Amino acid sequence: MSATTTSSAAFGALRAVPEALDTLGAEALSEVARSATLAQNLAAATRLQAAHHLVEAMGRLDEATHDDKVRPRPAFARLDPVDRARDHLAAAMSLTGWHAGRLVTAGVQIHTRLPLLRKAVDRGLFPEQLAIDTACRLADIPDEIIAAVESEVIGALCRDLDGGHRPSRTALDTAVDAARERHDPRAAQDAVDAAVEQRTVRFRPGRDGMTSMWAHLPSGDAEKLRRRIEAAARAACDSGHPRTRNQLRADALCALGDPNTDDIGTALHDPEDLHRADNTDGATAGTGAPLPGALRPGASWGTDKPIRISVIDSIAQGLPNRVQFVNGAYASFDWLCEELLSGGDAKVRFDLIDPQPGVQDTPDAVLKYFITPALAERIRLRDGTCRHPGCTVDAHDCEIDHVIAFDHLRPELGGPTAEWNLICLCRKHHREKTFGHCAYRPGPLGELTIITETGHEHRTTPHGPLAQARDRILDHRWRQHLERLFTDDGHLTNPPGAHRTHPA
Repeated sequence: MSATTTSSAAFGALRAVPEALDTLGAEALSEVARSATLAQNLAAATRLQAAHHLVEAMGRLDEATHDDKVRPRPAFARLDPVDRARDHLAAAMSLTGWHAGRLVTAGVQIHTRLPLLRKAVDRGLFPEQLAIDTACRLADIPDEIIAAVESEVIGALCRDLDGGHRPSRTALDTAVDAARERHDPRAAQDAVDAAVEQRTVRFRPGRDGMTSMWAHLPSGDAEKLRRRIEAAARAACDSGHPRTRNQLRADALCALGDPNTDDIGTALHDPEDLHRADNTDGATAGTGAPLPGALRPGASWGTDKPIRISVIDSIAQGLPNRVQFVNGAYASFDWLCEELLSGGDAKVRFDLIDPQPGVQDTPDAVLKYFITPALAERIRLRDGTCRHPGCTVDAHDCEIDHVIAFDHLRPELGGPTAEWNLICLCRKHHREKTFGHCAYRPGPLGELTIITETGHEHRTTPHGPLAQARDRILDHRWRQHLERLFTDDGHLTNPPGAHRTHPA
């Protein structure tokens, strides 16, 4: 029998209802939903409190372990308890490092600086995500005005929530910024100046040949970019261009990086003209004058580095070879083909990668601390990202680390410089491994087991292209084995692969 939790205005408490949900009426179902939401918000309050106490526990543990008055630890070897709590929660709750970091920040802020928000969260009034967003936004408010700003912002949010309206993140940002500006205009300007330092642009290639771009820019610069893109798209649309307005905006943005196109990404030169320029060394075309704006064949506006293509060799395993580009370097396969076809002197480097584990390991190399570039690239292709649970830092931005520490005095007794003993770790998690208290255990195919101070084990496996190729090979071998093990009519063969004669 399923039990349902509900609440009643008359009793004000949660109660169990033995009826199945599909037998309840609209009023009871509404109460069920409200009760479940309240329980979820109260559970969120518990998580935020646990995150705060975990930070304190990490600080005490670190002091108890390294409290040496005679030989104190240097600054570079000290770990922030907030960072350590974030890493623990990322693994324990299966969160990304970013989400775990915001959870910890919110927990600390709510229980140390934001008493009004804490009271509202403990009542179950705030959904978890809104509570975290609010606490993280108020974390930037100076201590001198935090009480006034919190009172104004939390009061407005509570009134909205009591009325059944959940404010958006944009509305929250607006409320916090307006309150800060009213109580301290100078602090508001300082926040604007600090925000400029956080400007960034990120790219994320997709599997469909498209790439997502995310930018965080100063408003003035973003407005200039918007006006230029919008003007080019509007002009093309008014002239009757068949593309949609959204397509024209995207093409106008791409055209900013390509000198070979006009404002909406249309090629400036006919391919035949470029071909004639190629036949005349790019100097003249019939009249002896250079073609206006003509580029030398093979010129790449995207990068002047050789195009690197890693090919994972799977032919010997009965599977086709798999092409893997350097992550983030090329937007799509079509882009690469265009570069190769249009560029007579474009430089291309093919790296054939053997998927078999340990092919780069040699008796001499495993006893040396130095990691060869070929082995480092192999580890990055295998791991894909930082190997700490929840971390998404790209492998090419990570450091290669020995899981079992290398013994510089007696290399034969320490962790070897072998593929199975090397992993990718971002700078933060490399320091966590070096100066923290967790134990790390490697596996033969790049598996990594992390044993925390609390005794919990977290096991991660690599997800890079090389690891994916190995998974496909193992799956292919398993299917071949099953084909030899079973006959077409579903019977086992003995020995495997033997032809089974059917009785007459």
